[in-house]
Amino acid sequence: MKNYIFFLLGVFVGILPLQAVERNQNDTTIRFNKKVIHLEDSTGQVKVKVYDTDSIPYKAVYEGIFNDGKSYEKYTVMEELGIQIPFLTKLSRKDHHKYSMKAHWAGIGWGFLNIADQNYKINNIKGLSLKAESSNEFFINLIEKIMPIYRNNLGLTSGLGFDWHNYFLDNNTHLLEVNGVTSVYPAPDGINYQYSRLRTFHITIPLLLEWQPDFGRDNKFFVSAGAIGGINTFASYKVGYKNANGHSVTDVESEGLNTSPLSLDFMGQIGYGAFNVYAKYSPFSIFQSEKGPDVRAVSLGLVLNF
Repeated sequence: MKNYIFFLLGVFVGILPLQAVERNQNDTTIRFNKKVIHLEDSTGQVKVKVYDTDSIPYKAVYEGIFNDGKSYEKYTVMEELGIQIPFLTKLSRKDHHKYSMKAHWAGIGWGFLNIADQNYKINNIKGLSLKAESSNEFFINLIEKIMPIYRNNLGLTSGLGFDWHNYFLDNNTHLLEVNGVTSVYPAPDGINYQYSRLRTFHITIPLLLEWQPDFGRDNKFFVSAGAIGGINTFASYKVGYKNANGHSVTDVESEGLNTSPLSLDFMGQIGYGAFNVYAKYSPFSIFQSEKGPDVRAVSLGLVLNF
């Protein structure tokens, strides 16, 4: 490796006799075409640095460290301009490392949905009770991007997704907004609800810290945690029941119901390959402050990543 570098530098020196060449024992400096190339040769290692002389002080545009079987390269301004130094690039192209990770956001997921209070009590809060076996969350995440911050093991993930929440009320009750406040009310006399459902739809943007340890060097196992912000674009309340004649009736009773326009979920997930298990908890109420029950969404489910 070192002999190859010296050979190339020798060629430059031979064909450019008017250029300044400085040599100090194992160090070599070549000035060529407004560039300064500095070579440091030490035991088992060669360092190459390239500077642009158009600026004062000189601006570093390339740095390479080469030793037996391993290498490190760093481009700065020249790479941003789409320009590279060919003979330096070829020296270690085989060993050049470019860190990359596979994000685990894009995909489809389904989970059981419930409510909790600020003390983490689950369901049956302030007269609001859900059918836990029916209430669910469904989401589709279409866009993802991960930025490695430590090798191929640790990165920050963001993206874009769409999330539906379906809250099915229990105890033959429904939600109704009266005088600007949403509360829980029993069904009208003679009506037994087949279902009583609040549905919300959110556009979501995550910020997750993802860890992918080197198990067998495939990085398929992962753990991630972080926050998901959401914009509530739609909320409606629908009930279904049979009337006195036995005919099925479905009725959209209201929209909005003072649900919060913004949402925030804390999310943790663990998985392997394309499959993972997730859990979410929202520190804020589903409804706007003092305009509805103070209840927070919690969910647990599975995800199939794209």
